Amino acid sequence: MLTKDEYVEKMKKRLDKWSAEMDVLEEKALKTQEDAKSKYQEQLVVLRAKRKEGEEKLEALKSSTEDSWEQLKAETENVWEAFKDSVQAFKAHFK
Repeated sequence: MLTKDEYVEKMKKRLDKWSAEMDVLEEKALKTQEDAKSKYQEQLVVLRAKRKEGEEKLEALKSSTEDSWEQLKAETENVWEAFKDSVQAFKAHFK
């Protein structure tokens, strides 16, 4: 089982990965045709919101007490799974 500090570090790496994936998707958005571009941009807004939620959970984890961090960890995992699913759906839709 990961300690709080180990988990915070793991989440930082995930957020970095999210940001890198978002950069790639945004680059693709710039190259798409105009009609697809607006749909692409709408999806990016959703993904950014999910990433922001992940960042907020990470900040909450950093300041959590030892008693409350397990609950926040579970919530953070749910956010991560939702983001991951959204990215996969996004990639599949815009192949």
